[in-house]
Amino acid sequence: MRNVRQVVAAQNADGRLELFCLTSYNGIYHSWQSSPGGRWSGFVALSTGARQMAVERNADGRLELFYIGTDTRLYHDWQHTPGGTWNGKTDARGYAQQLAIARNADGRLELLYVGTNSGIYRDFQSSPGSLWNGSAPFPGSARQIALAQNADGRLEMFYVGMDMAIYHDWQKWPGGDWNGPAAFGGSARLIAPGRNADGRLELIYIGTDNAIYRNWQRSPGGAWNGSAAHGGHATQIATALNADGRLEVFFIGADSAICHDWQTTPGGVWSGPVPLGGTASQIEVARNADGRLEVFHIGTDSMIYHNRQLSPGGAWKGTTAFTSGLADHPSLNEIRGDHAGERRA
Repeated sequence: MRNVRQVVAAQNADGRLELFCLTSYNGIYHSWQSSPGGRWSGFVALSTGARQMAVERNADGRLELFYIGTDTRLYHDWQHTPGGTWNGKTDARGYAQQLAIARNADGRLELLYVGTNSGIYRDFQSSPGSLWNGSAPFPGSARQIALAQNADGRLEMFYVGMDMAIYHDWQKWPGGDWNGPAAFGGSARLIAPGRNADGRLELIYIGTDNAIYRNWQRSPGGAWNGSAAHGGHATQIATALNADGRLEVFFIGADSAICHDWQTTPGGVWSGPVPLGGTASQIEVARNADGRLEVFHIGTDSMIYHNRQLSPGGAWKGTTAFTSGLADHPSLNEIRGDHAGERRA
């Protein structure tokens, strides 16, 4: 598929990966594995008028997609049943320029986003998979936000402030009130959190000098070590956890080449960055049902490519074009529910 500018991926309840892509024409399409780790379907039109996406899985297994419209309004769409058909474009009642979504310990999805005024806002489900509470201002202002879950279930938010400094905020208890923003240390262009096998969060980030840095908890949910140089320079970064618990970092270098780095043991020292193959403008990482990581990326030619491990935590197959084409499906303006509707019950 050509003219793509963002890809995001998630795993369905039955283990099948699903890929969502946003084109330069602002249309959202999706493709999915026919079986866990298997062949991919053709791309199917899902919605129109979008500029950025994020996806998460509900407690009952249904994927839910949030996206910012070309009108800066926030919209969402969700599967009627796990792995099933989609409801249609629905107004999420907010205005945004960047968003992050995660699942609370009790199964309720929580959405944090940067508004058009650079303020941070929050919305959350009243109960798992149910009505949304409604957007409300959240302390702080940001350029970018990201979410991760601590070992005890408490969500932690990291964000790059308007001054480029990194801040964080965390729930006082799982699913509960938030502590309030605190300086984290370091300054960044882009942040990407991950969680070690022992539960310690680790933040990998691109500094204002484009070098890669990291900071990690000394114990699960505990104090942070402090920023340290990681090695390499990057324009975009993503993290994933291997099946054996080793964190792996994927990044796009200054020359647009894709590189990766991995822990040699779970929570241990890092190998050092090496080329993975291919050039990209954006990358996304997901894990197959059998534990094999799969990297999707938008090439410098605006086409989608992917690469996957041959075995969980093992060697990589090599970069290939993502060959699923547009299937014979209705055009975008014929998609059921392609209008701003009411929020679901």
